[in-house]
Amino acid sequence: MLPTGCPGWTVRDHVAHITDIESILIGRPRVEHTVQEGLPYIRNEPGAFMEIGVDARRSVPLANLLAEYRDVTSRRLTRLEKLEDSQLDEMGRGLFGESKVRSILGIRVFDLWAHEQDIRRALSETGGLDGVAAAHSRERMLIGAGYELQERIAPSAGTELLFDVTGPGGALRSITFDGGKGRAGTAVPETPAATLRLDLPTLTVLTCGRADDPGARSRVVVEGDQNLAELVLEDLAVTP
Repeated sequence: MLPTGCPGWTVRDHVAHITDIESILIGRPRVEHTVQEGLPYIRNEPGAFMEIGVDARRSVPLANLLAEYRDVTSRRLTRLEKLEDSQLDEMGRGLFGESKVRSILGIRVFDLWAHEQDIRRALSETGGLDGVAAAHSRERMLIGAGYELQERIAPSAGTELLFDVTGPGGALRSITFDGGKGRAGTAVPETPAATLRLDLPTLTVLTCGRADDPGARSRVVVEGDQNLAELVLEDLAVTP
């Protein structure tokens, strides 16, 4: 079982995770299971919640796991194909309570894309960096980074960072801090406090807190305030 950069999880565990979450979202009852206490890679309640469905399937034969995965995702796709645009702003069942369907699906696209990238890195199969899912995930990562950085380093109001995401799936995106939260946007500041230039795989590893690419941080090219950039790069992780 190949390890991945998602702490504690193998490639198989990512398949189990996707199966578990999509199974919940189509309304299947979740298996009752207790996870071993003290696992070092579980840092918070969302992480503990995600581990239940993964750990419960570790003893399931691979063929059975794949059969469940195919069944669950087929049923989920059938439901999504019937979804009308008018339903996106209705309330639906999420993992942690009710939310707008639009929001639930946005989270799912990012989660599925990020785990696809985990599996691709483990298998040395680069891809999936172009297209709607990659662009959507890039935006969610930068928006999340804005919130996290506002909480962690509390930059002065008006401070502007520029993320120059290069290569496939790239874009110029700014984060502006207003003293309350960091806002990601498409307006490019004339004189950002710091510019961080990196490709989408590097952004993904850093914002998802993955451990399989220790050289990711060193690949970021920084212009401007080096001290601010170092604070930003200390911990960009936005996922559980």
